[in-house]
Amino acid sequence: MDTVGNPQNLASDKSHRVATSNDLEVSTYLEIAEQKAGQQPVEFREPAIQPEREAIVIVDFGSQYSMLIARRVRELQVYCELVSHDTPWEKIAALNPKGFILSGGPSSVYDDNAPLAPPYVYESHLPVLGICYGMQAITKQLGGSVSPGSRKEYGHAMLHLSRLDSP
Repeated sequence: MDTVGNPQNLASDKSHRVATSNDLEVSTYLEIAEQKAGQQPVEFREPAIQPEREAIVIVDFGSQYSMLIARRVRELQVYCELVSHDTPWEKIAALNPKGFILSGGPSSVYDDNAPLAPPYVYESHLPVLGICYGMQAITKQLGGSVSPGSRKEYGHAMLHLSRLDSP
């Protein structure tokens, strides 16, 4: 087999090695085989300690721009993952999130069964950015109110704060 698992004439490949990822078990077997073939073992080196990866979690509410948001975050050399609004914390915790982005979406926060951010987004006390519907979800979930505009809008909009003492 070749390195992608396709059959080929193995007689032409004297090593019979298959390319793998950093699989420790495979590399150990290869070292044993090299020693049996008379090659000197490679000096053992302690693997470099990898810093714990940090991530931004993008909670997807169905926006047609969610993938674009993720791409822009990644272009800033920041690891991110796009998850559904109903993803449990157990799957998020392993990502070691440093913040959340709540995407836009087609719903209204006042629709029956409107998707909302999971409680862990707020309980984590991490930074949260709401985009369009995501900002409306934050507003509703933290006790504010969202009211429909007289017309649909896209782009620049004015935001009026009615209470400066409100968090």
